[in-house]
Amino acid sequence: MKIAIVGGGNIGTAIACYTADKHDVYIYSSQPNVWKKNIIYRDKVSGIVSISSDIKKISDDYSIIISDADIIFITHPSFMIETTINNIVPYLKKGCLVGIIPGTGGAEFYANKVLAKNAVFFGLDRVPCVSRIEKYGEEIIASKKEKTRLATIPRSYSKKVSEIISKVLDIDIEALDNYLVVTFTPSNPLVHSSRLYSMLKDNEELNTWDYNPLFYGEWDDVASEIMIACDNELHQICDSLDKLNMNQVISLKEHYEVNDINEMTNKIKSIDTMKHILSPMINLNGKFIIDKNSRYFTEDIPYGLCIIKDFARICKIDTPYIDKVLKCFEVFMNKEYFIDNIFQGIDLKDTSIPSNYSLIDKNSIFDFYLQ
Repeated sequence: MKIAIVGGGNIGTAIACYTADKHDVYIYSSQPNVWKKNIIYRDKVSGIVSISSDIKKISDDYSIIISDADIIFITHPSFMIETTINNIVPYLKKGCLVGIIPGTGGAEFYANKVLAKNAVFFGLDRVPCVSRIEKYGEEIIASKKEKTRLATIPRSYSKKVSEIISKVLDIDIEALDNYLVVTFTPSNPLVHSSRLYSMLKDNEELNTWDYNPLFYGEWDDVASEIMIACDNELHQICDSLDKLNMNQVISLKEHYEVNDINEMTNKIKSIDTMKHILSPMINLNGKFIIDKNSRYFTEDIPYGLCIIKDFARICKIDTPYIDKVLKCFEVFMNKEYFIDNIFQGIDLKDTSIPSNYSLIDKNSIFDFYLQ
């Protein structure tokens, strides 16, 4: 099969290594000239070093990469998804599979453009690996996960597509009932936002640090408390959507196999693949400040937490903890999400909240996600 990978970052590069030995892999990159045909892959767990099979083509020309592709994996960040889909749509062949990794961030609201080309739209609920580029276009260190999950639009294709992608990525993939389960997989929006809230709360006057703290390795109980509370509010939204099967939305306590705040803190601090990751900070003359331009803010708030909050608003669910976090960030980011405690601020127009895409009540939610 021809596999097209859009985005040569951490996830895209790892997927290229996983698939090049059995498929013709084409990569869209904005820097095609720096790529090597073969990628050095270092397994983060075993330490084994391998060399990928040949990448057939690396180009910044969508027509070359997308034309005749059987599967397209889009690994661009959420704020780029609409533009990316607009760029690839002219070259999609009938029956191809177009997937977003991860499929959160409101990606499904652009699925209609893919469906109009008689293609199938899918998204993974989480990334299939933890990866970090050592040298762009040449070397990556990664560890593949044992399992992830997938949903499609139309939803009737989920089982078939999950079987195909499972074979391509050589990973166990569970088929989900509907795409909203992917959207409500609260990996980054709740995890990152809760930790950043706890950091800002402790430094709300100066927001400066003498060193760059470990993002996960120095995780604290405040972050765990906020994250679990926000996750509970998310599940109240799920419970209110009685015409959708939302039982596949796994709570964060279940995901991390913990029972309370203290256990959550200890668990997150101890995850080997994450505990050495630094916080998103900038060094200014020996003092560290949080980088407002990091994806933790540009991605996880407008394309994550705001989406969850808008679903809560539509479903008439009170979310005091999510509100607390968003109000903290709107001050820090100089955004307006609330007016007089109502979620109707001017900057919501630049987010992927469902009401921006004509999902204005429960019936419109049901109609969209049951298609």
